[in-house]
Amino acid sequence: MGTLRSFRHRNFKILFSANFLSNIGTWAQGVAQAWLILELTDSGTYLGIVTSLQFAPILFFSISGGKIADKFNKRKVLMLTNLTAGISALSVATLVLTENIKIWHVMFFAFMLGMGNAIDAPVRQSFNVEVVGKQDLPNAVGLNSTNFNVGRLIGPGLSGLLIAAYGTGVSFLFNGISYLFVILALISIRENELFIEPKKSSSTKIREAMAYVAARPDILAVMVTVFFATSFGLNFNIFNTMMATQVFDKGAAEYGALGSILAVGSLTGAIISARLEKKRGPRFVMVGSI
Repeated sequence: MGTLRSFRHRNFKILFSANFLSNIGTWAQGVAQAWLILELTDSGTYLGIVTSLQFAPILFFSISGGKIADKFNKRKVLMLTNLTAGISALSVATLVLTENIKIWHVMFFAFMLGMGNAIDAPVRQSFNVEVVGKQDLPNAVGLNSTNFNVGRLIGPGLSGLLIAAYGTGVSFLFNGISYLFVILALISIRENELFIEPKKSSSTKIREAMAYVAARPDILAVMVTVFFATSFGLNFNIFNTMMATQVFDKGAAEYGALGSILAVGSLTGAIISARLEKKRGPRFVMVGSI
């Protein structure tokens, strides 16, 4: 089946479809959140603060999320994290639509979303192994990356149009509803078709992971590169928002379109990655970095 072989797994097909809608909603909310912050404060500083509040928990608590993945039923944990994210999005939507939104509301729910993502991300990655098995995992990762980037392609443009027509609240509402489909997909998972392996202690897994990275200079180099690029490099989300609004003086529709255009390159890379999964290596990563 080649590039699409992970679709032979029923559970993967169900989750892939639900995540497609959720990815669109996630990117739509990202655009709406940035636009809402500028509407409330007209400040790039607040945009940076909210971004930090949303992503700081991922930096500090992802290891705890990995421990949760080892200890609890991953499917049920993902149901809880998606429920939390959905409630957060719907809460902001309600506050916006009733014209009661304040900047501290945005900051609070961004932080709560980040806390949920700190748990969701490692659990989701671990759950992917159970959904397709180790043999099909590289293919599933490539397909999920494509799914994510298609959402990145559609979501910002859609959100820009929704904001221009109805305001930011509708984008939050759309994202909140999209989480319901993920929860329903998780409920419909057949646990007897999962590839479940014997559990190891979290400390053992962490030691094994560190030893593996230490023995692979190529992987270590990639991780170091990613660390410096993400820590000290340009934040495209903030940069694009300020360029579209402050420099080019464009509206929500144009800002959303800019986000969708930037996704074209990411989507192309994801598709190529899925097709070349056996040919990847340090040189492949370096070429992609350029």
